[in-house]
Amino acid sequence: MDGRKNKVSAQAKSYTSGVLFSWHVVWLVLAALIVGASLYSSALHGRFIFDDDALPFQQGIRSASLRVWLAGVRPFLMFSYWLNYRISGSDPYSYHVFNLLIHAVNTGLVFVVLLRLLGLAEWDSAKRHSAAVLGATVFLIHPLATESVSYVAGRSESLAALFLLLAYAVFLDGYNSPISWGRSAVVMTLFGIAAATKENAVALAGLLLLTDLSWPRPYSIEGLRRNYKVYLLMTPGVALAAVWVGRVLSTAETAGFSLKEVTWYQYGFTQARAVFEYLRLAFFPVGQSVDHDFPVSHAVTEYGAIFYLVLLAALITAAILVRHRYPLATFGFLMFLILLAPTSSVIPIADPLVERRMYVPIVGLILVACQAVKGLRWSNGAVAVLLAILALFGGLCYQRNHLWGKPEQVWARAAEDSTRKGRPFLGLAESLIAENRCAEAIPFLERGEQLMPHDFAIEVAWGKVLECQGKLEDALQRLERAAAILPNSFVYQLIGLLYGEMGKKEEAGAALRKAEQLGPGNVSAHCALGLWYESMDDAAAAEREYREALSIDAYSTEAQMGLDRIHVSTAARE
Repeated sequence: MDGRKNKVSAQAKSYTSGVLFSWHVVWLVLAALIVGASLYSSALHGRFIFDDDALPFQQGIRSASLRVWLAGVRPFLMFSYWLNYRISGSDPYSYHVFNLLIHAVNTGLVFVVLLRLLGLAEWDSAKRHSAAVLGATVFLIHPLATESVSYVAGRSESLAALFLLLAYAVFLDGYNSPISWGRSAVVMTLFGIAAATKENAVALAGLLLLTDLSWPRPYSIEGLRRNYKVYLLMTPGVALAAVWVGRVLSTAETAGFSLKEVTWYQYGFTQARAVFEYLRLAFFPVGQSVDHDFPVSHAVTEYGAIFYLVLLAALITAAILVRHRYPLATFGFLMFLILLAPTSSVIPIADPLVERRMYVPIVGLILVACQAVKGLRWSNGAVAVLLAILALFGGLCYQRNHLWGKPEQVWARAAEDSTRKGRPFLGLAESLIAENRCAEAIPFLERGEQLMPHDFAIEVAWGKVLECQGKLEDALQRLERAAAILPNSFVYQLIGLLYGEMGKKEEAGAALRKAEQLGPGNVSAHCALGLWYESMDDAAAAEREYREALSIDAYSTEAQMGLDRIHVSTAARE
């Protein structure tokens, strides 16, 4: 028995020593960059899309100091965008290249993590290295990664993953020896950076616990005792992170227990279904979408939620029961669930199914696949099947990136698949309007209206397309219908601007004042109303609106330009 332990210990030492910075990892990252560049080439020149327009380099803050960029809840993410803005301004190319670089580095880190976990599972050296390379390749070319790489706003996932994977790789380094205070501090520092890049990185705490409960023996506390130092450092940090995340969720408009559209238990019902959709997309990646039409289960029986809850509980139970026979599969499946938990448990988020949330959790499923093929004899037929799977993933990845290169095609695909959600139709309309191809949106909107006759987003999309075509009265009717469905600041601002375009100043002013009342924190509403006051020669009222906008966003270029106009006109009159 002691001989076997010594053999495992020696084996563990051989695979951990110097792996992280060895040349074969560097070469793997370079190879990943070359392969990734070929697969993602179509998306590198793609325009900004969806939430990209809400990022700092598209807003007034872009001219601010670095300190202002870093003032939000994700400072390390914002620092990366600040670097891009300094390099290329609002040209999307450098942003896409930066995302690809992150993905290539993450591929190398996935290789390191897989290599070390397979070593803990006592795989021999040759199989361990081969499986780690293949697993990292799957991570690199899997179509589910495209939303985290080709979508600029998806960087929050990939950059947080970089620090999470790096922290985990450091934790696994020399795992069979007790962790030192120094290495514990490094792990916790990287953990903190990951969480400050995106909040869902807090799942690393659960992953560390799972690791220590799984190795060297399944569900013993030996690992916890050996690595107590990291948990002593982690406990206060996790407590502070919980408070911080709670504060973020309490004020967030699209996440948290204050979300009006769905309760915590309804979200839990929905996520039981979402977990299996993520599994399907991982193993059979067809039917991808930038904006999935995935309805909420408001009751446990709606959309079969109870079936998925029972099935999920059964899978977790089965995984635990077979932990001794299939330790790697058990660990991988539970790792997948833990990494997915921050977004797929009971904390409501406006969008219940988002592909980029699978960026890191897919590593757990790669471990499950490693367990499944461990005992296979690698005949010519088995190798052919493996190559076919890799070719399929690579082909689908390239095809998906071809869509990301043209945002209107991404939205068109989402709109084609949507039967209950109008937002893809609005995204498509805005993309086509940006290219002055307004008429091409009409067939999609006609179909959407047949499926969803009273949908806010579709009515707004109709209004924008009709305005683009110069049919202002028809556009106004559509926007008024949208306001009747959901009276918010956004739609009344559109109505006010449209009235102004039609030369109806009084109606425009009334609509813009309504927009300001409904959204007192809406900078663009204040600026639009300020512009209207300028058109009415009321400089004092216009200045008041611009100053109010600047009190909300001190770096609003629109508000500052408005103030400058007023000062120039006032000086000219004097």
